[in-house]
Amino acid sequence: MALLKDQLITCLTDWMAYDTKLTILSEQESTSIEAKSRLAQNEIETQVTGFLLRQSGLSEFAARELLSQIVVTEPLARWHSLLTLSLFYTDIACLQNNTLHRDQARYYDLKADAARVQLFETGIGIVYQPIPKAPLPFVVLAPGANAPRFLRARVRFVSASGAVGALSSEFNLDLTNGETAQLSFASLPANVSGWLLFLGETSDPLYRATTAPVPAGATVEVTPSLPAIGAPVANPEAQLPDQYFIHSPQLWR
Repeated sequence: MALLKDQLITCLTDWMAYDTKLTILSEQESTSIEAKSRLAQNEIETQVTGFLLRQSGLSEFAARELLSQIVVTEPLARWHSLLTLSLFYTDIACLQNNTLHRDQARYYDLKADAARVQLFETGIGIVYQPIPKAPLPFVVLAPGANAPRFLRARVRFVSASGAVGALSSEFNLDLTNGETAQLSFASLPANVSGWLLFLGETSDPLYRATTAPVPAGATVEVTPSLPAIGAPVANPEAQLPDQYFIHSPQLWR
């Protein structure tokens, strides 16, 4: 599972699972569903902070710091998707004065509110040692005389205990002129002891290309022969919650 602060909680694929006409509407209107998703995430972070203040007894500063440890569970992702749709249709209804869009906005608003209640009842999941989503590594291409190849790549951070963070965004390694690529991270965040590299000729599947976590400052050299085409390596799921903050009339101590 990804962390709340890694990226937007959900994306177009998630929203279209609820409403397949979103891309058409978003292209036709001046409003942007991506912008509404960012507003939805801000609203969720504010409400989650308030929930933590009420349920944990933490200070406001400590509650806000805890946001970086929150895991995106299924109820949290559902709330974000439905709230995004509610904000999107509310905006379209105002622009067009359209009854149908107003009804859809009301429908998604009610569903989002129900998802919020369910999340707080089932609990906000947190991890004690958060491993963030990895950014893109530093890449240097060097001339070579290898066979041409074009690779897709992603990386992820790993802790000393073996816990992994979310996969990075996909990036390309263009080795079509026989080059080699050198990948590295000059430094790593707290709780992170190394990083793993995954490669493939397509986005899915990707193959693990590092046998062990790579420490900060070390370089991984990618040649067109890496990785060998074979069975894809199963990618472990990112961190699962260590604790849940659940709605309770009593304060946590």
